[in-house]
Amino acid sequence: MGRPADALGSIPRQRLAELVGAASYGTVLVLAALSVVGVSEVALGHGAELVAGVGGATWLAHLFAEILGRHVEHETPRGRREVARAAVDGSPILAATVLPAIVLVLGRLDVLSDTTARVAAIVVAILQLLLIGAVVAHVAPAPPAARWTFAASTAAAGLVIVALSVALGH
Repeated sequence: MGRPADALGSIPRQRLAELVGAASYGTVLVLAALSVVGVSEVALGHGAELVAGVGGATWLAHLFAEILGRHVEHETPRGRREVARAAVDGSPILAATVLPAIVLVLGRLDVLSDTTARVAAIVVAILQLLLIGAVVAHVAPAPPAARWTFAASTAAAGLVIVALSVALGH
């Protein structure tokens, strides 16, 4: 079995770009949602619901926008195949919510303390951003040291976007 990094080479660049875009968008929105989740929301289970809800709503908005955009581009109504492709293209938005939501559920179930679950969910989402940056750096031609610098810069930029989103939303 090949390495996951080798599988990236088999995905057409435009398709990979769509998936990376959705993953980064989903992860940034999850981080923004996590920033407003308090410890008491973790204990009640509302934190996991909020993260999952943000992911689901964002995925539906992405699907809606993608279908409308492709309709403009192709001038004919999109069929089931195109709708299914748009749904898959946006699936990294949903995937970005899974691990942080699971960590928050562990807090709700008292496997982790509520505070630990909240912090761990944020750390998981930040690591997801770092991984997205690493994927982009891997497919872009650059020396290995520059790849990790790029991945770290990507995570930092995502965090700045989250901070701005939270600041503007309050």
